[in-house]
Amino acid sequence: VGSFVEAPAGTYTMTGSGADIWGQSDQFHYAFKTLTGPGTISARVVSLTNTHNSAKAAVMIRETLTADSRYSLVALTPGNGVIAEYRADTGESAQQVTSQTGISAPYWVKIERDFAGNITAYSSANGSTWQMMGQPIPFQMGSNAYIGLAVTAHNANLTCEAKFSN
Repeated sequence: VGSFVEAPAGTYTMTGSGADIWGQSDQFHYAFKTLTGPGTISARVVSLTNTHNSAKAAVMIRETLTADSRYSLVALTPGNGVIAEYRADTGESAQQVTSQTGISAPYWVKIERDFAGNITAYSSANGSTWQMMGQPIPFQMGSNAYIGLAVTAHNANLTCEAKFSN
């Protein structure tokens, strides 16, 4: 379950259910574009429905659209602040890089893939001063990947709403 609407221009409202983006398989809603080579996506998470402490409004880079794909994300959660996590290999368990507790919306998240394929996670209170979250993650995806916005309710029976801007 999920939706993606732009209104007003530059503000995106997404809804999504799903058990989580975690473990060995993910359930979430994803609005994405194809990324070839290096790239960056940043967004201001304006708001997020508290369907669970671990519901997520995230920026993500994902190798494929399968549930067990390699990925990396930076997410704002209702109860755990900002987190950075990844799945290094298809079907493996996801790993959390770091978290910054005590943070709530509105807040900025950013993820970046460099020419070598390293993924770096960032967060920011204002969208101009960025704090690196952990160290760059040195794992390889194919040169073509998917980059975009993700929402999960952390509960397959509920629908979470997130608003993104910028």
